[in-house]
Formats: sequence, structure tokens, C-alpha cells
Amino acid sequence: MKRPCIVLLAILCVSNFCLGQDNEEWMRQVEQSDKLRGESKFDSALFLMEDLFMSAKEVGDYEYMSRAKIEISSTYLSTKRDSFALLAINEAILYAEKGGVEHLKMTAIYNLGLVMERKSQFDSAMLYYSQAEKFYRKNLDTLKLGIVLSGMASVQTEKQRWSNAIELNQESAKLYSAIGKYDVLAKRYFVIGENYLIWDYYDSLDISNRYLDSAEIYYNKSFKWADSLSFPTPAFRSLRGLAVINERRADYETALGFMYRSNDITQRLYSRNIEDKLLAVREQYYTANLEIKALREERQKNTILIIGVAIIIVISIWLYIVDQRRKSVLAIAEKNDQINKQKIDELLQEQEIASLQGVLEGQETERKRVAIDLHDRLGGILSMVKLHFSAVEEKIEKENPNKEKFLTASELLDLAAGEVRNISHDMMSGVLAKFGLIPALEDLKTRISETGKLDLNLYVNIKDNLLSGEQELQLYRIVQELISNILKHSQATETNIQLNQNEGSVNLIVEDDGVGFDPKRLENADGIGLSNLKARVAKLEGTFHVDSGKGAGTTISIDIPVEND
Repeated sequence: MKRPCIVLLAILCVSNFCLGQDNEEWMRQVEQSDKLRGESKFDSALFLMEDLFMSAKEVGDYEYMSRAKIEISSTYLSTKRDSFALLAINEAILYAEKGGVEHLKMTAIYNLGLVMERKSQFDSAMLYYSQAEKFYRKNLDTLKLGIVLSGMASVQTEKQRWSNAIELNQESAKLYSAIGKYDVLAKRYFVIGENYLIWDYYDSLDISNRYLDSAEIYYNKSFKWADSLSFPTPAFRSLRGLAVINERRADYETALGFMYRSNDITQRLYSRNIEDKLLAVREQYYTANLEIKALREERQKNTILIIGVAIIIVISIWLYIVDQRRKSVLAIAEKNDQINKQKIDELLQEQEIASLQGVLEGQETERKRVAIDLHDRLGGILSMVKLHFSAVEEKIEKENPNKEKFLTASELLDLAAGEVRNISHDMMSGVLAKFGLIPALEDLKTRISETGKLDLNLYVNIKDNLLSGEQELQLYRIVQELISNILKHSQATETNIQLNQNEGSVNLIVEDDGVGFDPKRLENADGIGLSNLKARVAKLEGTFHVDSGKGAGTTISIDIPVEND
């Protein structure tokens, strides 16, 4: 359960401002940066904070250099540009140490924990969170302690240590309650309910519905606060959780009631978002019209001025100078336009990759949710139907002419249950989750070869535990995507998959003996499959190369950087 990074803006507004501006001007700039980030104008926020950093650097003020870098790192975290955020965080820590500002160093260390958590380096994340926790406990900073405890709880949740996660979330909730942060309190209660609900699902003791009562208590608390304070998101999520609880209890009527209530909130939230967007579009339209009108008036004034000057000063040399200046301005403007266009293209590419990575993460989450629903809900129903069929079968006489049809229906029911398990298995990447990448690829090879459509060979030469869980999942999805493309388009009869360990990287090679294609077409292609492939490789900070030709088959090579022990 990931959560959005929390920006500790209050830390940036404590001391006196000493950059050649007064304290009010600093606060105005910080508030403007926060507003721009809230409007998703992240690049504008970055430019503003970079200017403030340069002002602090000119006078050698380490405290405000650190503050600016913390703001910059938080903006990068908001856009999931973690590598840039990491650089800014390290600079913030360095300047905080030089300035002797311990609380700013702790803020940067907390952000460092966020980056490690996103990279699934949970032990490192816990180490940084613990440093911040000790500092805030010692200094009795309730708000920031509550934030850090929430981060620590998130790590424990990722490691499926449900008891620890619940304990940390409960302490965090008490702190938020003590300082009157009821909006955040509603979210904490919801997360505790989620912890209990998921714990109940993964309960190793297999005691039916052991933690559902606890989950129900916290979902109700979350809904109470969220509904009273008009916070729709935790409200409808809590109702969804209550629906799941009653579904597991087989109280389907109550579960359906909670789903209806949650859908009503979702519809109101959606309608409100549409209205806000319409108002924003109208405001942009009116603003654009006013700007166009002002430009026209300005042009008219300039034209009249130029004509007046031309009438008064009828000197050829002056006209020549004016003409030369005009050409110079046009040349400079054209060059600036090219530079700005290049910057915009680069920013759009970064945003496109970030957007695709968000979509891929959403796809993985949805795959897991649908797989669990198929296995637990539909699979359970089919199992109950099978039990009833078995009970009826015993009572049908062998001489009954309808027994053969009944047995056929029973076999089809078994086949349906098997297909549900297979689909759930595929969507969850079950072998990958249990045994790792290599067994999952072996399983994929077996299932593809059994179809008789493609002879699949697998060659692996990497150490165990070389890749992180996220890297293994992304590589598995990449192989799935490539095999799917081969089956759809290549007309190949044989495919080789090689996975080799190099110095500082892992190399994946997928080659087939199909019809091939023109690689130049790939550069201009914009299909969903190719976009997903690019996004997955970019997420792993890797590179890929395509070698193909008509009638010559296709070879795709992908290099992923890793840390060798």
C-alpha cells in the first residue's frame, strides 16, 4: 500500500530569511511553489525553487540551500522521478550538516526513506525512517513523528508483517488525533482496516474470518470521520472495505448495500471533478480571449507608432537600421523558439514515460485484484456447485437416461474451475511470486511448447537473488510481451530466450526464426504493446536494441543494470 509522499512544508518557514529578501518574501515563494505542485505544475515549482537555491548559494546560507533542495526533492518525488530526487536529497543533507541544522537533515533523511521504499529496498527505508523517528520522539514533534510512523508502517505492510504495521499505524493515528488532524486520521483508520483485512486473507493459521471484526471497527471509524468532514476518498474506500467484509461473511445483502453507498460517493466525486475541469477550461478560454484582445490593441499601438515615426523621420539610413534590427530580432526569436521546443519535447518525453510507468503499476495492481477475486469468489462458488453436483450424482440411478448428461455437465464444471485457477495463476504470475523468475520462465516455456505453435528454448546463466522482486516481475512481463508479439506477427516456429549475467548488468536476448520486419518501422510505431515495452525497460533504467530484416527473423537484446555482490 503505497501512499503519496508527504512534504514537510512547515519546516521551510521557521527561521528568519537571510537571502537579501525578507522572511515574508521567502514564505510567499514557498507557498507559490506548493500551490504550483498542487496544480501539477511541477516544472514551474522546480524553476522557482532553483532560483531560491541560487540566491541562497550566492550568500553562502547553508540552511536555506538545504531548505530549497528539500523542496526540490519533494517535487521530484511527486512526479516519481526518484533518481533526481535522490540527488537533491543528498545535497540537502550535505548543506544541512554544513549549516548545523539537524531538523532539516532529518527531513531529508525521511525523503531518502521514501525513495528506498519505492525502490523496494525496505531494510534501507526502515533504517532511514528509524533515524527520523528517534529525532522526532526526542524533540516531541507530534506531527512529523506521526508522518514517519506512517512510513514505517507502510514498510512493515510491504513485508507482510501485519502486527507491526497495525501497531505503528495505531500509534500514528493517536498522534494525529491529539493534534486535531482528523483528515489524516480518517486515512490512518482506513489503512489499519486494510491491514486487518489483508492479514485475514493471508492468515497462516487459516482461522476463518479471524480479523474481520477488527477490520470492520476501523473501517467504520474511518468512514465516520471522512463523512463528517466531507472527505470522499477515504469514505468510499471504507465502504468498499465493509462490503468485502460482509461478502466474506456471506452476508451478500449487506455487502451490496455498502457497494451502493460507495458508488454514490464515487459518482458525486466524479461529477465534482468534471465540473472543476469545465470551470478551469472556461477560465482558460476567457483568459486567452483577454490576452488576444490585449495583443491586438498592443499591435495597433505599435503600428501607429511605427507609421508616425516613419512619416516624421524620412531618412533612408534610419529605415536601413530598422530593417537590420528587425531581421536580427527574428533570427534570435527563431533560435529561442527552437531551444524552447527542444526543452518542451524533452519534458513531454519524461512525462510520457512517468505516465506509462504509472499505468503499468496500476495494471499490476488490477491484475492482482482480479486474480484474487477469480480465485476466492468465482473459484469458491464453482467449488460449492461441484459439491452439490456430487451430492446429486450419488442419488441418480445408473439406469436413469439423464445420468450421462449430468456427468457431462459435471465434467464441464470441473473444466471451468480449472480454467478459473489457470487464469488466476497467469494474472498473479503465481510461479514467479512463489519461486522466482527462472521457474516462472520454465513454466512459461512449458505452457507455450505444449500448444504446439512454437518451440521455445530457454538458456539461463545468472546467480540466484541477483535481481530484485520488481526487476524479476518487469523482466517476466517483458518476456510475456515479446512472446505474445512473436505468436501474433512473426510466423516463427522456434524461439530462443537467453538470460546472461554481465559485469554490472543482466542481458536478455529473445530471437526467433520468423518473417522479420523493417526495424525503421519500429521507431515510428506507437502501439500499446511497444509503449508498454519501452516503459518497462525505462523503469528498469535499461536499454534495448532490435536487429531484424524481412525474412531474416528478429533478435531483441535488452540490458538491465544490476548491483553485483
